[in-house]
Amino acid sequence: MTRVLFRCDASLSIGSGHVMRCRTLARELQRRGAGITFLCRRQPGDLIGLLEQEFPVLALPEQPLAVCEGLEGRYLYGAWLGCSQHTDAAQCLQALGEAGITSASWLVADHYGLDARWESQLLAGLAGGDALPKLLVIDDLADRPHQLDLLLDQNFFGEATEQRYQGLVPPHCRQLLGPHYALLGPEYAQLHPLVPPRTELRRVLVFFGGVDPANLTGRALEALLDPALADLAVDVVLGLQSPQRQAVEELVARRPHTTLHGSLPSLAGLIARAGLAIGAGGSTTWERACLGLPSLVVAIAANQLPFAQTLDQAGHLQLLGDGASVTVEQIRSALLARIAQPAPGGAGSALTDGWGASRLAMAMLGPQGAISLRPTTEADESLLLRWANDPQVRANSFSPEPIQAADHHHWFQRGLANPNRLLLIATTADGCPIGQIRFDQQPVSSDGQASEATVDLSLDRCARGHGLASELVRLGLLAMEQRWGPATDAVAEVLPSNSASNACFARAGFASDSELVSAAAPPPSRAVNRWRWRSAASPCSVMVPAGPTPHCQS
Repeated sequence: MTRVLFRCDASLSIGSGHVMRCRTLARELQRRGAGITFLCRRQPGDLIGLLEQEFPVLALPEQPLAVCEGLEGRYLYGAWLGCSQHTDAAQCLQALGEAGITSASWLVADHYGLDARWESQLLAGLAGGDALPKLLVIDDLADRPHQLDLLLDQNFFGEATEQRYQGLVPPHCRQLLGPHYALLGPEYAQLHPLVPPRTELRRVLVFFGGVDPANLTGRALEALLDPALADLAVDVVLGLQSPQRQAVEELVARRPHTTLHGSLPSLAGLIARAGLAIGAGGSTTWERACLGLPSLVVAIAANQLPFAQTLDQAGHLQLLGDGASVTVEQIRSALLARIAQPAPGGAGSALTDGWGASRLAMAMLGPQGAISLRPTTEADESLLLRWANDPQVRANSFSPEPIQAADHHHWFQRGLANPNRLLLIATTADGCPIGQIRFDQQPVSSDGQASEATVDLSLDRCARGHGLASELVRLGLLAMEQRWGPATDAVAEVLPSNSASNACFARAGFASDSELVSAAAPPPSRAVNRWRWRSAASPCSVMVPAGPTPHCQS
């Protein structure tokens, strides 16, 4: 059985976000047959009891409570760990040894206090098994080196997102960056296409994390006591372990149409029915974005501020400021402005479709079950733009410059109405979109009886290296024949340097034409390899060899 070890913590200082997103991933991996074990340090607010309801937890010994006041940056994150990295790694290996765990397939580290030193020590300690574990690091900071195989940073920094970890991770590391890979429960992917746009503001969701030590929940409720806001229904979520619980209960009792919830299995239901959220800039940002909920956001930690500012500038949310400075009056003014002019619905919904956990699980464990193709819909526009602008896709394209959103929108809309274009989305057995294939048909005989279709395809970076590209081509050829009949050839032009795509078409049964000069890609001498699939052969006869094949990005 595939064994996955998680090292993460929660506490009154750290908050609950790291543990909650690791739990989301652990559930997805467990659903795929993996065995899960958590390593968590005992400390006030640790959530070990919550995890033990679903998974084995090896509890690390509680350390004397570190004083965090006045600490910033690495000093603060080191205090959160509660001891040195060397000590933490030694205690993890001791706990694993006592539990009889001497090997693992994957180690997942989600802790700001850990870096390459801890990672190397843990991997060395687990090297006695059949194979060295692979390492996934979940990070938000991009401020320290890692020794890892896979990186997840689900935050949004606009054009800078792809460059943040340069020099901090080894060349072989696969980087899954941005909210496209945000770790959300499966209910978010299910609700993403179903939640209608908000047209009016009747209900507000207030959630600043399960702990909320600064009592921003109280500030929001004080703002909502304004008589002009009295008609709004309000849902407040706050964990039972929060030191602010009693103060919040008193404010809730003073306001009509207000419900206080404890810890919930999911916020999806409350997010779906709300018209506005007031909350923090942590992981819940992506839950709100997925379901298109307009949000007033307060950054409750220093690392939340940069990406919240970027999201604000891009129009995905409204940032009120940081938790130390935001006042009741600021929140009240922002709410009154929203009453006068509600924000348009769908805020941030293009950032994530809710399938991030499934994509990360695929990157770790590979695909499960067969892939299939479905027609493209209006809702796929942002997804296709993301795949088209993937740096590796652009590097292997004839036009390497990033595609602008406005240009892509016009191209996409024309394509949906074009009978000579066949654009299909590849999905996993559970419905997760992982790639696309496109055929553009044009006649090649004067009588119109014969034609050819140029082929373009790409895979999400989570799906590369698993032998899916040739299968995507095979399924696409079947769909092409069903659409246009058997008299259409498929043609692909690929840069000679794109070895993965050239291998993909060769494996999928395409024959190579002679090397041609591409008029579409300056300089004029730039050569391309031309591949052709002959319509005289049935698509059903295309042979896809067993075993892994390279990913394809023509």
